[in-house]
Order: sequence, then C-alpha cells, then structure tokens
Amino acid sequence: MDRRGFLQNFGLVGLTAAASSAGTYWLTRPAKIPPRGIYVQMGTSITEIGSKTPIVVGSRLNLIPVNLGLHGACAGIYEGCNPSNSLCSLVDAIVSGDWSKQVQENTSFEPNMRAIARAKAVDFSNVTHLGLEYGPNDFTLCGPIGACDQQKTTFKGALTYSLQKLSSAFPELRIFLIAPAWERNYEDLDADLHPNKAGIFLREYVAALLDAAAVNRVPCLDLWSKMSTNIRNFRTFTHDGTHPTEAGAIRRGEMIAAFVNATF
Repeated sequence: MDRRGFLQNFGLVGLTAAASSAGTYWLTRPAKIPPRGIYVQMGTSITEIGSKTPIVVGSRLNLIPVNLGLHGACAGIYEGCNPSNSLCSLVDAIVSGDWSKQVQENTSFEPNMRAIARAKAVDFSNVTHLGLEYGPNDFTLCGPIGACDQQKTTFKGALTYSLQKLSSAFPELRIFLIAPAWERNYEDLDADLHPNKAGIFLREYVAALLDAAAVNRVPCLDLWSKMSTNIRNFRTFTHDGTHPTEAGAIRRGEMIAAFVNATF
C-alpha cells in the first residue's frame, strides 16, 4: 500500500490531527500540504494518556501521527506484565503481521484494544519515523537490566532484540528511543532517591536505554535529563507523578519534535 492508500485506509486524506479528552480526532487540512511521512509512537500508558504528544510531533514536523501506547507495556517479558504487550512481542507482530496474541490477550481492556486495532491497520513499510518510549513499567516491575544480547527477559536485551529486528525488516525507518522523564516510584516516593523493590533506580533504566541506543546505533532522547520534571514541579506536568497532563504532553511533544528535527 502506498502512502496515499495508507491515509485513505485511516480516512486521513486532507486531514490533520488534534486531541480531546476522549482521544484523537481529525480536522480538515489543506490538501495542497501533503504530509511528508508517518510518525508512530509506541510505549506505555504514558504515551496513550498523553495522546497529544504524538499529535504535537506530527503538527510540528508535518507527519501523520499514530499513537500505539499500551497500558502496562514493558520493553521485555517479566513477571507481572502481559507478554504479548511487551515491545519485543509487538515487534514480532509488526514484522510477521500476526496480531492474534495481542487481540486475544487485550479483549477485556478497551484502550489497549483500540491501540491494537490501530497497530494492525499500519503498514510499517510506509512509516518514516518511529519513537519507542519504554522504561517506566520495566522500572516498576523490577525488570532485570541485563546486557545488549537480545534476551527478551531483560531490559537491554529486549531493546536490542527489538531494534535489530526492526532495522533489519525496515532499513530506512528512522528509529529512536525515548528515555522516561522523572516519575515517582511504586510507593509514590521520589524516584531520584527511592529505587524499585529490586533496589534499581529509574536512572539506571535511563542509562540502560542510552547504552542500548549507543550499541545499536540509534538516537535516544533523554527526557529524564532534559524535561526538568522533579518532585517540586511534577503536579504541573503529570496527573499522578507519572501520566502527563495536557501541559506535560505538549512539552513532551515539543521536545520530541525538536529532537527528531535536529537528529534526522
């Protein structure tokens, strides 16, 4: 399917995106300004709830935005997470076209079902930019950090597996990682000072993302260092110390757009 066919499949010809409390809707855009690509953002409930983030990216860079955030998603497969929603499993589905596990295991949760439906409709051969935003649930569920060795049961291993499989299947795809911004830990305490139950700090998962990016030769936007969220101002940018407010979603989108524009 060519790019126009993709847009027709979503009903997006001559349209642009905006956001409401219910999610994403589309507004008329001048047909003489065609989009220059498709931006997919994959991640967790932070991505899904902050639905305005990929829309801001799309509007700044003239890209069609697709939000594939899944509640509870991790990069790897660990105890406590739905394995079909892990990044490495989603990448397998993207490459194979077989989404049956994801459909079967998300039937009871409507937001994830909507995201899976969007994912199934995407022809990734037409996607130009892909942002992978993982780490918060890996941190909460104490996913072992591991090494960049394609082991799906560790954080860096799952990232490496996913990046290498995606780059092999879609060599022209502009892939980048997004490291999480500051958040509170599972006890609602400052994650700068309090680790997860395994004694691992959020900053160690951020360092692991940066390491996986370097090893696999992909860029990484470090929101933990650059977004300036902390224990003193988090109520402005998050509802609960994790999920973004509208102000937080817009700031995230602006930072991602600037990063993509400078990097690619």
